[in-house]
Amino acid sequence: MAYRIATLNKISPEGLNLFGSDYEVADGLSYPDAILVRSAQVDTDAYPATLAIARAGAGVNNITVDKATAAGLCVFNTPGANANAVAELVFTVLGSYARNVFPGIQFARETAAATESDKELDEKVEKGKGKFAGFELAGKTLGVIGLGKIGVIVANLGVQHRMKVVAFDPFPSVENIHQLESSVQILKSMAQVAAACDILSIHVPLADKTRGLVNRDFIDGMKDGAILVNYSRGPVVAESDVVAALESGKLRAYLNDFPSKALVNHPKAICTPHLGASTEESEENCATMAVNQLKGYLELGNVVNSVNFPVCESVPDASAKTRLIVINKDVPNMIAAITKVLGEAGVNIASLVNKSNGKVGYNIVDCQAELSDALVTKISSSPDVIRVRVINF
Repeated sequence: MAYRIATLNKISPEGLNLFGSDYEVADGLSYPDAILVRSAQVDTDAYPATLAIARAGAGVNNITVDKATAAGLCVFNTPGANANAVAELVFTVLGSYARNVFPGIQFARETAAATESDKELDEKVEKGKGKFAGFELAGKTLGVIGLGKIGVIVANLGVQHRMKVVAFDPFPSVENIHQLESSVQILKSMAQVAAACDILSIHVPLADKTRGLVNRDFIDGMKDGAILVNYSRGPVVAESDVVAALESGKLRAYLNDFPSKALVNHPKAICTPHLGASTEESEENCATMAVNQLKGYLELGNVVNSVNFPVCESVPDASAKTRLIVINKDVPNMIAAITKVLGEAGVNIASLVNKSNGKVGYNIVDCQAELSDALVTKISSSPDVIRVRVINF
């Protein structure tokens, strides 16, 4: 079977090349089986027959995830694939700010344009460089809120810069915490981190609970003259409250990846133009991970790194002729209902894997017979079944 893959943004060819000859891949392809996207807005209502969407990146706020879940459409992201790129940029910008690199370069350029010799330029540079004296990161306290893949690397880089690092995550994963440098101190709340640090770096996903997370009340709890760094998502920060804090001096600076009219020319803000994941390596990593996830889902029904479906993987049983995928509401007795229909039709089950995330149940059922359309229709007719797929081996 040939699968149709629509790309809605430029995707690294290192990833696309993994699809192979069984796939038709094109920009904006109509009626796709799956979609690859980076930043484009995706309303899943426009793709009723699509099985999956993979975002080559971590956040999925550009995709209507709730609609996708209701339609039985799996949404993937690529956590960790761009983590190093984002974390490196945080320290590139932070170090540049600390040492006044940007205004210093501009001063050197303007001075060079106004002088006629290197000797004169050198004299003026030596005379004027005192205006650009900065500070060192070593010895400062770095606060990190959010200990996902990116937050952990940022915290560890802080340690490598000989900073004291404090951090908080409401739901830390064991895997990520094990990657933290032992000297990173995990505090009990965001407020404790905000009060303790000279520099605060935010690394949380954008969701209803995190929108406007850094607001006036939050900023009031920070140290006077602290530096705020946001390389997660723009709306995590209440911009008007940050601008007010910059104007009052409560915040020394706001370093971020989200230019706006209010910030881009503000003397206390540095805005990079959405450069967080913009490296060749990051784009290749994200594309490769996204493509492999889509292939695993389309060809075998396996789910890894989905934001709306539970993790569910199964190696096909050697005796299986058909793999039945049933996506259902997370209600009791669904497994019994599925197996009853199969049993009444005389279909033997070679293996069955069921997983749930509290909202969606996901079932991979390997059957030792082909499944009739009538049988599939009968399973699909349950009001608690969201979607049914059949994969023939």
